[in-house]
Amino acid sequence: MRITFLNPPFHPMFSRESRSPCVTKSSTLYWPMFLSYAAGTVEADGNEIQLIDSPAMELDLPKTLDGIKKFDPELVICSTSTPSILNDLKVVHAIKEVLPKTKTAIMGTHATAEPLESMEMEPSLDFVIIGEADYTARNLARYLRGDIKDISSIAGLAFRKADGTVDFQPEGPKIENLDEIPWVSKVYRKYLYSCYKKYFYGANLNPLIVILSGRGCPNRCSYCVIPQTLNGHKFRRRSPKDVVDELQYIKDNFDDLGEVFFEDDTFTASHEHVREICNLILERGLKITWSCNARADVPLDLLKLMKKAGGREMCVGFESASPVVLENIHKGVKNTDKAIEFTKNARKAGLLVHGCFMVGNPGDTPETLRMTLDYAKKLNPNTAQFYPIMAYPGTEAYKEALASGALQTKDYNQWLDKDGFHRTTIQRGELTSQALVDFCDKARREFYLRPSYILRQGIMAIKNPRERYRVMRGFGTLVKHLFRKHGQLAPVARQAPTIKT
Repeated sequence: MRITFLNPPFHPMFSRESRSPCVTKSSTLYWPMFLSYAAGTVEADGNEIQLIDSPAMELDLPKTLDGIKKFDPELVICSTSTPSILNDLKVVHAIKEVLPKTKTAIMGTHATAEPLESMEMEPSLDFVIIGEADYTARNLARYLRGDIKDISSIAGLAFRKADGTVDFQPEGPKIENLDEIPWVSKVYRKYLYSCYKKYFYGANLNPLIVILSGRGCPNRCSYCVIPQTLNGHKFRRRSPKDVVDELQYIKDNFDDLGEVFFEDDTFTASHEHVREICNLILERGLKITWSCNARADVPLDLLKLMKKAGGREMCVGFESASPVVLENIHKGVKNTDKAIEFTKNARKAGLLVHGCFMVGNPGDTPETLRMTLDYAKKLNPNTAQFYPIMAYPGTEAYKEALASGALQTKDYNQWLDKDGFHRTTIQRGELTSQALVDFCDKARREFYLRPSYILRQGIMAIKNPRERYRVMRGFGTLVKHLFRKHGQLAPVARQAPTIKT
């Protein structure tokens, strides 16, 4: 069976699988990782696949459709996100127009959060994959080729019945044995290698490869969409051997590799897991650089081991300086003094820190925003991002925003501005949506244009050619946007879908 996996065209450089999908101000372009994991699983089940990443391949809709028509698939599975969903459903409709017999499906965070709404919004959409896509996509292919007789037996799937009404089966148990899932890096190598050097993460050494060592996050941060829609809150680990075997494959098969990034919700959720991976890397003598998502509670001895095993940087969600805000968003590390100590320990161990800060959460005021910016300067991470709260369907943050009246519009077109940059739909009293976006721009200017910071980055760029490329590209793109004016949030929703409250 021929199946196309599609990251649809939208804004140039749109990162659909980011935890906060948008066009970034650092020139970042994400790998379509979850889409690729699903593609690899479906291919391993005996199907012929096509994987198209339109943003990375710089394909507009006509060129994307041309590529799909040449392959003539029996099923097309599209990745989705909240800011792009209206566009994504238009792409589904366009596919049906040129290939009317081809079945269509969507997957991803938004599809999982709003499966029935998505089916109602686009009549030509045949299926919605809910939750982890790997086995559900495989089972859907088995159904379409006749190996599964009853579609209602497939967990995690919305579908149309014979009378045209929509039905669905909730997601089943999460995948426990993650070693069964084909390595995503092999999918990248086979189908996306021509784009390998187009993927870019502003805080990382590039080119880079993005993989998972585990899925699920035990933390309960209210805003984080991936654990609440796709991965769940139970941390499920791949075996250290499987992880390190894949690291060796990546080192051997990707030329000029900068680093590997572990996109686990929290790579350090299990300190034991991290130790086992690091010790095995050292035992094998594998020389590879990697970075990860981490929580600000890793002890110094483990930080040193991570560095010794090739660790370079940790991406850490500090979010806010306000204890009230941290409590309201259910942040795991609520003690800012401990976070400061963690950052100092990371520096002692020789690890870099990328700090994430977010404003517009429950409890935020102009005073707490200022506190957070001062906190970011005190932490002084090597790089930092400042985002307005983006409350996505499927998250506790979205439910809270609906209940409190903070959500200003239900129109998904309003999650981004005309160029694809963030434009939050949240307002907190005098903190209007525009005020939150403006503050983030101000925070970037104050953080990045400090003379001490520029000097530190300059020294790093001089010492390390790879860091030089990262700094020059990321900082060059950032500077273009530091004084940019954003469009105002439209006061009246356009094409607003009906969203249950």
